[in-house]
Amino acid sequence: MSAPILETRKLGMIYRGHREVAALSDVSFTLERGRALALVGESGSGKSTCAKLLTRMVAATDGQILFDGRDVTRPGDRREVLAYRCQVQMVFQDPFAALNPAHDVRHHLTRPLALHKPELGRAEREDRADELALAVGLDPVETLGKYPHELSGGQRQRVNLARAMAVEPAVLIADEPTSMLDVSIRLNVLDMLKPLKRERGVAMLYITHDIATARYVAEDTAVLFGGRIVEMGPTDAIIDAPHHPYTRLLLAAVPEVGRSFAAEDASLVRHADRIREISREPGPLNEVAPGHFVRDCADLPF
Repeated sequence: MSAPILETRKLGMIYRGHREVAALSDVSFTLERGRALALVGESGSGKSTCAKLLTRMVAATDGQILFDGRDVTRPGDRREVLAYRCQVQMVFQDPFAALNPAHDVRHHLTRPLALHKPELGRAEREDRADELALAVGLDPVETLGKYPHELSGGQRQRVNLARAMAVEPAVLIADEPTSMLDVSIRLNVLDMLKPLKRERGVAMLYITHDIATARYVAEDTAVLFGGRIVEMGPTDAIIDAPHHPYTRLLLAAVPEVGRSFAAEDASLVRHADRIREISREPGPLNEVAPGHFVRDCADLPF
């Protein structure tokens, strides 16, 4: 297996104000070229904080971030930050808020090229914008001259994805990219992520609260709760043979056509508060199968 392009080692983040809040603690994982890792958890689990650290919007208080083997945990000068952000791009959750309403789609696609690839002339940037629009299923003639408010939610998220891919990054961080879209178009947006891995070798962090979509997008999955990874491994193993009670609780909450609400599922839901309580315990991660790790926790009362 090739060396990871992006790696976190015991990453931690404490927000300090009138009281300290530990948003992340001891988070370690790797992102590899051509593969996706799904980071799964409920609201407040630390998923978006992790994305902010990886994109260097904020600096971690503990641990390390390695990019291509180089420590990039602490922000450097502007030139270093720009070089890093060219390689690590993000697709945000809100497709409207992520776009500037004062500029048309063409500006959103050519601006990153002007910023990160100044060697390209204006005509080359314009041609590249046409190619990017086509790559995400948008008609350049009809779309590039429009403003964000003239597009549907799905079209806006396609623009965001095209903008992120404009500079040909090595890593793409997708922070709940479909959560604000209609159910009918979510699958179309997720479908666009697959060729990025397969054809371009992009490493991907897919952040979601919906563990059911992890199998569709990611080869590997890490389940996050209370700022800690409680279970991590191949996606099929996490979903088909979950070990940690919090992972099982997440799966019990996923509706599935033709599956009745089993007695075990009902027990998990009834004891949800206790499961969350024991899932906060800082036990070690143990390997229960090849590549499948589970954090120690107290026994359930049933």
